[in-house]
Amino acid sequence: PSATAQVTVTIPDTSLTTTLTATVSDQARVTVPAGVTFNVTDTSVATAASGASVTVTNIVTAAAANQLRLQVQADAASFTPPSAGTSWSATDVTWNAASWTNASGAAGTLSYASYNTVATCTANVGSCSTTGLVFSLASNTLVNRSGNHTLVIRWRVASI
Repeated sequence: PSATAQVTVTIPDTSLTTTLTATVSDQARVTVPAGVTFNVTDTSVATAASGASVTVTNIVTAAAANQLRLQVQADAASFTPPSAGTSWSATDVTWNAASWTNASGAAGTLSYASYNTVATCTANVGSCSTTGLVFSLASNTLVNRSGNHTLVIRWRVASI
């Protein structure tokens, strides 16, 4: 809905005005890995994945003091094995406090019950990123099926 004003003016005239408003929401462009692979060659030892890249650009927040927090949560309590058998639980996945540009990394453990912090971007920056986020999978000698064991994790991006 818009209001209009109607007046008679003498021509030429420059007294009429219109206010233009751009309504901008908190936002960011976020790139996370599509997949992380653990190449498990021995279930009795922990396995680290290769360093993953996470990039946040075009950060727009309501105030200069606001920060962007990146968190992850498992979509299930455990990995799904390729066939009936034992697999890893979500809490068997951990990550390092990676070195970030314009952010502080936080080491953590994956949970099905709650989101846990991976990093917090510095306030009043346009971007933050890392190429060194390393997820690790704990040992589990009870795993009894070869093949792809899968678990989806969900990323949460919030202005704090």
